[in-house]
Amino acid sequence: MKRRDVEIIQRDGRFLVLMAREPLPLSLTKMARDGEYKMASLSDRIGVSERHLRRVFEEGIGISPKDWLRQERMVAARALLREGSPIKEVAIDLGFTTAKMFSRDFQLFHGVKPTDFQRKEFGYSLNASS
Repeated sequence: MKRRDVEIIQRDGRFLVLMAREPLPLSLTKMARDGEYKMASLSDRIGVSERHLRRVFEEGIGISPKDWLRQERMVAARALLREGSPIKEVAIDLGFTTAKMFSRDFQLFHGVKPTDFQRKEFGYSLNASS
């Protein structure tokens, strides 16, 4: 795989990838979503090896791409659950093999089960609209 000049930056709360051959920065979040939050897909889309991607991430934002992808996936999960999407649907949309695996990861990351998160969110929504 040919190595390109690549830089990962954070600007205005967004994560961007700067590539030598692209005139404008590209949204790293969109690339992650399009690649189903998989490191291999992200490195392919950027055009670098996974090893080089790890180096670029560490230099640019100080965390590994795997940790960043996990964070992005859980932020997307939270947004989908807030919209009222069923847990099984969220799990499938975000590339989890089972809803149980999704629930486990969500609870580890957010400290609350997805069902409890939705109940709490909709409880607040109902109380706010009363």
